[in-house]
Amino acid sequence: PALASTITFEDQSDPRFFDATAGPQPLLYTFGTLNVTFAGGVILTAESNQTSDMSSVYATGSWSLAPLKDISHDFTNPLVITFSAPIQNLQLDILNALAGDYELFDNAGNSIVFNLPTTGDVVMTEGFAATGSEVSISYLTDPGGWDFAIDNVRFNEALTVPEPDIVDRSEE
Repeated sequence: PALASTITFEDQSDPRFFDATAGPQPLLYTFGTLNVTFAGGVILTAESNQTSDMSSVYATGSWSLAPLKDISHDFTNPLVITFSAPIQNLQLDILNALAGDYELFDNAGNSIVFNLPTTGDVVMTEGFAATGSEVSISYLTDPGGWDFAIDNVRFNEALTVPEPDIVDRSEE
């Protein structure tokens, strides 16, 4: 696999609000021979509703939510990260504006579902043993109304957040 890498989005700068953007902004990062493409979101810097992270993040939101009702852009749920070759492990920070269930999954059948229990100003690190060449993050609680961002995307390195314990209840 390619060398361990982290994408922080600090090389990007854009407005603080979704409605001040021109819509989804695909991003391409290159690490040697590995290309990494982000799709479905846009860079927001010091996002107005996310005081927990005042840096640049890759964000998506739905205009069906009252605070975003004037946005007519085609942001998506899920956000999609495409790698030009399979990776090993993926970990990222999730910034939410909405509490609820989220899923990280790859095109090789690996996934993790997790819950962000509070709305707004929460940064949570999640990761899983990804082995595919495409990884998506999706807001599950209301697929028609979402608002979240990602930051500090790490891949091809050991996970620093333990995966959830698998509990065998068959003997209970």
